[in-house]
Amino acid sequence: MRKIIFGILLFSSLLSWSQPKRELFKGGMMLHTGYQVNKATGNPVNGLVTGIGGKLVFRLGDHFRLGTEGYVSSHNYPSNEGQYRLGWGGLLAEYQFTDTRLIPVAGLAFGGGSVHDLFLLGGNFTDQEADPALYRVFSTFLLVPELSLEYRLTDHINLALKFDYIIYPGSAYSDFLASGPRMYIGVLFAR
Repeated sequence: MRKIIFGILLFSSLLSWSQPKRELFKGGMMLHTGYQVNKATGNPVNGLVTGIGGKLVFRLGDHFRLGTEGYVSSHNYPSNEGQYRLGWGGLLAEYQFTDTRLIPVAGLAFGGGSVHDLFLLGGNFTDQEADPALYRVFSTFLLVPELSLEYRLTDHINLALKFDYIIYPGSAYSDFLASGPRMYIGVLFAR
């Protein structure tokens, strides 16, 4: 009886080793940079943005993934000590084209974000006195189409390179919202 049980356990473990590992979820952190522009007069955003964020997606079948992601992008105004910052997050739907070592992925995120825009109008920025400034805070709906490549280092670790572009459909603050291409690099952990 022991030999039969041992044989069944040995056979099942060999069978499980020969099967490719199917991931349940994938997530991690990503750094990004990009070039963004808005149409605001007086304090336009026109330059480099940098930031950090992350994503978590769950596998649905062989090709589809569903999850969430969120990021913060910041632009420092070159003429003063002001800053434009967009923090956003939302639902993410992705299509994974292959399940090989190099994985191309297309996705679409939709959700909401909040913009904090501080533009100093003048004054001495090094003293402790108050200086005149414009400060805007508003929220917006956004759509983010994205393309990425993931390179599988191991069964549980992927390197990721991603490109996206933020679209703000129907926003009342469209002149103040900055858009442009962004590039991400990060590490995703799978289980």
